[in-house]
Amino acid sequence: MTTTDLRWDPFDRALHAEPYGVWKRLRDELPVYHNPEYDFYALSRFDDVMAASLDTESFSSEHGITLDAITDDPWGAPRAMIMMDPPEHTAMRKMVNRTFFRGAILKLEDHIRQLCRSYLDPRIGSGGFDYVRDFSAKLPVMVISSLLGFPVEDHDNLREWSDAQVHRDEGNPERNALGDQASRNLFDYYRRQIELRRRHGTEDIVSDLMSSDLNQPGSDPRRLDDGELLVFIAMINVAGNETVARLLGWAALTLARNPEQRAKLVADPGLIGGAVEELLRYDAPSPVQGRFALSDTTFHGTVIPAGSKVALLTGSAGRDERQYRDPDVFDVTRTSSRHISFGHGAHFCLGAALARLEARVALEETLARFPEWDVDESAVSYVHTNSVRGPAAVPITL
Repeated sequence: MTTTDLRWDPFDRALHAEPYGVWKRLRDELPVYHNPEYDFYALSRFDDVMAASLDTESFSSEHGITLDAITDDPWGAPRAMIMMDPPEHTAMRKMVNRTFFRGAILKLEDHIRQLCRSYLDPRIGSGGFDYVRDFSAKLPVMVISSLLGFPVEDHDNLREWSDAQVHRDEGNPERNALGDQASRNLFDYYRRQIELRRRHGTEDIVSDLMSSDLNQPGSDPRRLDDGELLVFIAMINVAGNETVARLLGWAALTLARNPEQRAKLVADPGLIGGAVEELLRYDAPSPVQGRFALSDTTFHGTVIPAGSKVALLTGSAGRDERQYRDPDVFDVTRTSSRHISFGHGAHFCLGAALARLEARVALEETLARFPEWDVDESAVSYVHTNSVRGPAAVPITL
């Protein structure tokens, strides 16, 4: 195959399972890649993805953050914080940081540990279970929904609607009819929750946001309106559920494929925090970030024209041999595990601390009960979304 035949298609299901061969070729042969079918550019090297992530003046989020949703004009209000550029994003981020990190996450470890035990203890002596469907897909929705103050009896519906909303059928970048209905169900649910809090205050981050002031340059302090609250809840609920579920799915699969690395974690649980960073580098749950080029920008002698859709391949950046020694080797003792799987700069993931906490506790509790497991590779399946990559099913045998 020649460079002219090199093709990366973000909607190709085969590449969801194994994109790394194509991504390596992109880094080596076409570090500024143009896809004529969907008319976007892609940056795949670590340094380039990092530079573009930091350059919000050239690469905008206001036009959309997934390749299928980017438009020539900025999205109208209300829109999620993740779809804002500075200074609007800066003001919103400051307000949300005060609310989201008001000690809530720091108090969650015991709750997360109890949830893990409630899911994992019944599996002891069972011979096996689906690590994603029976555990990793359930844990984050319980945690996020608890933070948001949503009743436990609603959590399963929220997870199913979240999954359906981001699903994409093979070869189709558009959401299907089931996804459209799931999106309507989610937003109707969020509206009801906001109405309840307008009438009766609660102790959760939604109520905290309602009572917090947004200080934007040149404007008087104000409170968020219902539309702004709605998109914030949607952003936190879907992003927090999907990415952690896939990260833990990758953990189950990767540790089974690398039993010697898993044995190191069993022998020394103190390595688990670093292993989470290595998992994030090795298989980023959110490997593609969409941007819109506001000006002509040149990388490696190739101009990305203003008005272009751009994919920042954070998943590829995590395997760049220019940044990492032996990048295709999974090593839980790796010390140079700096990565950009949570993004970088203005749009560094708001929930990074929570994701790290959930993953560390989940692996501690898993390895304490199940030091060894095998995976039926023929039964592993993958999600097919516009933003998240990872297993939908990982059947393990104990």
